[in-house]
This record gives sequence, C-alpha cells and structure tokens, in this order.
Amino acid sequence: MAIEAIRNLLNQSDKAIFDVKNKLKEEKDKGISKVKEQLPTQEEITSQVKSNVCSTETASTIDKNFNRIKNKVNGIKGKLEEGIKKLQALKAKLAKITEWMGKIGDLLKLLGKIILICDIIVKVLPKALNFLSGLAANGGIQKRISDLIDKAKSKVENFKASTISFEKAILSILAAAAIPGLLIDAAIVALQKIINIISTLMNTLEQLYLGYLAACNLPADPPINSDGNLNLGLIIEGLEQNNKTEIIEKIYNANFETIGYRRYKA
Repeated sequence: MAIEAIRNLLNQSDKAIFDVKNKLKEEKDKGISKVKEQLPTQEEITSQVKSNVCSTETASTIDKNFNRIKNKVNGIKGKLEEGIKKLQALKAKLAKITEWMGKIGDLLKLLGKIILICDIIVKVLPKALNFLSGLAANGGIQKRISDLIDKAKSKVENFKASTISFEKAILSILAAAAIPGLLIDAAIVALQKIINIISTLMNTLEQLYLGYLAACNLPADPPINSDGNLNLGLIIEGLEQNNKTEIIEKIYNANFETIGYRRYKA
C-alpha cells in the first residue's frame, strides 16, 4: 500500500509541475514589455497635468487628464498585482511538491530500515529450514516453507528496486520543479519593478495635479464655517458688493481629502 501511495504521489507531482509550466508560459506570453509600453512617460504626464493658466476650461481639462491617467495606470497596476498573485500561487504549488518529496523521502528511509530487517530475515530462514529438516524430515512442510522464503526474497528485492526507483524519481522531480521556481522568482521581481515605476509615475501625477490646484487656489484665509466648509453667503455678499460674479469650488487631493478651494472669475 505504501509503495502504491508513493507511486501515485509521484505521478501527481509530475502532473502538477507540467500544469505549473503551462500556466507560467501563459503569464509569460502576456508580455511584460508590452505592459511597460502602455504606461505614460513622465513627460506625457507633465504635458497633460500641468498648466500656468487658471481658468474653468483649463481646470476641467486637467481634471479629466488626471483622472484618465490615474485610472489607466491603476488599471495596469491592478493587472500586475493580479499577475504576481498568480505567480505566487504557482510558487506555492511548487513548494507543496517539494514538501511532498520530503515526506516521501522520510517514508523511504523508514521502508529502507524495514527492508533491511526483512533482508536479514530471508537470509536467516534457509538456515532455520535446514535445522528443522534435521529434526523432522517432512518434504511437504519443507516445500511450503521454501516457497514462502522464495516469495519473501522476491518481495524484498522488489521493494529494494522500488525504493531505488523512487529515490531517482524524487531527485528528478525536485530538479524539474527548481527550473520553473527560478523563472517564477524572476518574473515576480520584473513585475514588482514595473509596479515601482508606476508608484513613481503616480507620485509625479499627484504632485503636478496638486501643484496646479495650489497655484489656482483661494487665499490662505477664506471665510470658513465651523464645519470646515466655505461660508458662501459671506463670499457672495462680498462679491455682490463689488459687483463681481465668481465661482467657488472645493479642492480635493487624490485621496479625496479637502486641501483648499479654487475661485473662478466669471
């Protein structure tokens, strides 16, 4: 039973490694270089999210550019993170196979000890048979005992051959698992580098965006209510007194936190 269980586990490991290699190829075929080509450059970001003009039209364009670039870059980042999770799952599968091989190796050591004992027994039994034949010569009994000894010898030899075969299979499987394992590690590092590039791009994007908002912001001490919002009543009153019409807009950063206010003259 143990021999059959080991054989099944080795077969399952072979199939699992084959499956890992196929899925790894699928991830590789997606092309890391193609993903990098989809990312905007810092120059492209600067050209679309930076302006010295504080107008409603310009602000609207910059807002749209900011959100469009942010969504695109975050979408790419999400796919890369998903790819890393898939690769990590494949790595965990290989680690499981390595764990199986360790358990099989431990079992083979135990079987080796049992086989050694059995080997000693089958070598001693013929001598015992000769001793018994001298005490009570019985051809039928001697024949049955002799047959049992031969079967035991055959079993022991089969176990020996199986353990040698299994040990070779373990080494082969471990070697086969090591190659995709190294490729997975390299792929994860490559994807993580792109994610780091994305973080740099996102920092540039937010700094330029927040820089524009700050450049077109209201004075540092606009009339504020106790809840932190602008007192539009006071502002409108002041504008009406000066016969001016303006638009007041609350400014948020990329995390949707209020960072100031922006005023447009009509």
